[in-house]
Parts: sequence; structure tokens; C-alpha cells
Amino acid sequence: MRGSDRPDHVRRALLKAVPAALVSSLLPGRLGAATGTLGIAYTSFVVRLRQGARPGSGSPALPATAFVDLCKSFGADGGQMDVAQLESKDPAALAALKRRLEETGQFLELSVEGKYLEDAERYAELASVARALGVTRLRVALLRGRRYEDFKTAEDWESFAGHWRKTLPRAKGFVEKHGLAVGIENHKDFRTNELIELLSSVGSPLVGACVDFGNNVAFLEDPLETAEKLAPFAITTHLKDMAVRPYEKGFELSEVPLGTGFLPLEKIVAVLRKSRPEIPLCLEMMTRDPLKVPYLDDAYWTTFGGRDEARIERFRAHALSKAWTSPLPRVTHLPPADMLAAEDDNVKKCLAYSRQKLA
Repeated sequence: MRGSDRPDHVRRALLKAVPAALVSSLLPGRLGAATGTLGIAYTSFVVRLRQGARPGSGSPALPATAFVDLCKSFGADGGQMDVAQLESKDPAALAALKRRLEETGQFLELSVEGKYLEDAERYAELASVARALGVTRLRVALLRGRRYEDFKTAEDWESFAGHWRKTLPRAKGFVEKHGLAVGIENHKDFRTNELIELLSSVGSPLVGACVDFGNNVAFLEDPLETAEKLAPFAITTHLKDMAVRPYEKGFELSEVPLGTGFLPLEKIVAVLRKSRPEIPLCLEMMTRDPLKVPYLDDAYWTTFGGRDEARIERFRAHALSKAWTSPLPRVTHLPPADMLAAEDDNVKKCLAYSRQKLA
């Protein structure tokens, strides 16, 4: 969908986003990273995180300094780290971590839950941590799960969506006060047009999107269209490639090494960089078993206003026509050491592809 083909409400939202794009393009230092910067999101190490978890210990599975060193060992320019990976928020501990970032020449983004946008005091504490670390961008997930799994009725979904339609505009004041850019991920919660409307209702260059390249495939949306629509709002990214394979209730969906899936990665990156030349690419290569997207089941459509045959047909033509004929990768049957080796191999392949094709 391009230009005049967009619905009126989407065109209005995009027009409202233009000032934000112009303002942020004039503030590259405020937003941070330089063109082509390549980082690794902590979720690329999901196997390590699970294997390193020590229930009841009070210690993070992959502590911040270890995460920074791990990203450096893979040749990345930085990383996107969960704030929970900080072992301490003591000023001395934060200063030591910042020194480590400077020694290794890496940037850092923080990943947080939506609760930080619900409370000005909590956000101020987070902003203080970010300043101490030299962090200028946040990745925020408003929903931990998936819309078509977590919400059983349209009313349940509307309660969640309505909460954020009220809450996010109220956060504008304290977000801008602290000058910390917020990238809200398209996290299998709001459809692309819905997220655009939500971000436009805030009207701030510091409240935008973490553009995940593949999540909206689970909504039968086209990845390039998602990138085109969200590009004016882009703060950061989740770089990934996706593969699909039909099963009896819909399709299986997997992150796969870059260049082996069906996403038009070079086109997506070009679209984002046209709007945001300074945008960092943060790899999210989650080594796990495929997710099931049961779009042939009526329950899947409960929060979407009913079954959409036109969307189904477009998806079949553009995505399922490129489905894998062989089984998608699975790792949970492997011994722990082999699972970790598979994860490392996937990350290495993705970084090599990024350097060769997306630099």
C-alpha cells in the first residue's frame, strides 16, 4: 500500500509524523548512534539467558558487563540490553559499566517494559540510569505476549488498547523533560496502522517506534509496508529475517539467519535509513522452536473485528508462496551445549550477512 492507496486516517497520521521526523533528524547527537551502527538485542541470547538463569539468586542470567563483552566478542558495535541485566544501579557500578562501554567502543540501548511509561517518578529513575550510562534510546514493549493468544475477547483487547491510548499521551511531558528517546516496539500487539495512530496521538519526536522487521508477519501484514509506515517514527530497530511454513491451523513462524528467510531486508533497511539516517540496526535472532500462528482458526480473529479474507489472500500470495518446504529449525530437543552452539552460529551468520549486505 503506497501513497494515495493508504486509508485517510493513515495518511493523516503520517502527515502528523513529518514534524517529528524533521526535528529528530536535526538532533542526531540526541538520538545517538551513527549510520550503519550494528548492535545485538539481548533476546538474541535467549538460550544463554535460559541456561544462565538461577531462580532465587537475585542475579541476572546475563549480567550487564558480560553482555557488553559478549556483544564485543561477536564483533558488534553495541547492544540493546534489558534494564534487569544491571546487577546494581549504584553510581559506582554504572560508572564502571560506562567505562567498559567506552573501552570497547560500544553503544548501549536499554530495553524496558511499558510500566516505565505509566509513572513519571519511575521514568525519572530510569532516565537517571540512562544518563549515567550514556544511553539515549529505549526500546519499550507494551505487551509481553501476543494479541491473538493473550486476549480472548474483543473487550479484553480494547481494555488494553484503551489504556495505552490514554496513558501514552500523558507520558509525553516527562519523556521530553528527560530527553530520552522511546521506541515502542510493534510487538504483536497493535497492528501497524493502530500503532501509527497511537504514536501520532502523542506528537513527540522522542516517542516513536522500535521497528521490528518481522513481528507483524503474525498479523498477516507485509513487512515492507510495515517498515514504510513506521519509518517516520523510527527510533531503533529489531533486525531479523523470518521463515514460514504452513500447518493445519495456519503457519509456523521462525526467526532464521539473515538472508535465509523471505523478508526484503535491504529494502527495509533502505526505507528506514531514508527517514532516519542515524538509525541503529539491533539484531534480534531468537534461536527457538517455531511459533504457531493459527490464522485459520476463528478465535485468532476475535480482536481484529472478524475474519479478513482479503488480507488472508494477500498473505498467501506474498508470504506463504515463499514458505519453506523443509521443516523450520527446532532446538529444544538438543543437548544444552548444542543449543548454545546453534545460537552462537546463528548470531555469527547474521552479523556476517549484515556487514556484507546491509552496511
